[in-house]
Amino acid sequence: MKSIELRRHAERAEDADALSPEGRIQAEDVGRTLPGVYAFVFVSPARRAAETVAWFLRASRQPLPPHAVVPGLASEVEDRWRAASKAAGSSRLDEVMGEDPALVAEESTRQAAVVRELFDRIPPGAGALAVGHTPLIVAAVYGLMNVVIEPLGTCEGVLLTMEDAGDLRLEEMRLG
Repeated sequence: MKSIELRRHAERAEDADALSPEGRIQAEDVGRTLPGVYAFVFVSPARRAAETVAWFLRASRQPLPPHAVVPGLASEVEDRWRAASKAAGSSRLDEVMGEDPALVAEESTRQAAVVRELFDRIPPGAGALAVGHTPLIVAAVYGLMNVVIEPLGTCEGVLLTMEDAGDLRLEEMRLG
């Protein structure tokens, strides 16, 4: 068995790829509640994702484990996601799917493959933390499990546990 905690980054600064002061406080607060020690940490290339991890680990008093920047945790079609969400009037994945089914199909498949690759890097019996973005985490869950979850707020996420037989279990990690 192994697990990956996939979380959305904390609140970003306006017009910058960095955390806002409120985002730093939020990430630190969430870090104090983190469940355990991570064998590996993965982040998207966005600075705000790395800053979120830094505040999580600092607050939980965990040293930085082996880590990697994973380009696949970001999307090359962010504008397309924004346009589909705007047209749908919602960021819910099933609503976005109604506007651009190809986008959801492609990105869900891509994100599921990225998460499977992350699982391959985690030793048996261990857990990892991955910090990225919404709607990509939601798309990964859909691609892996064919389940639509509600959009994630900042620092929210999911815990995916892979059993030894390869079956996945999902636990949503909501704040407040």
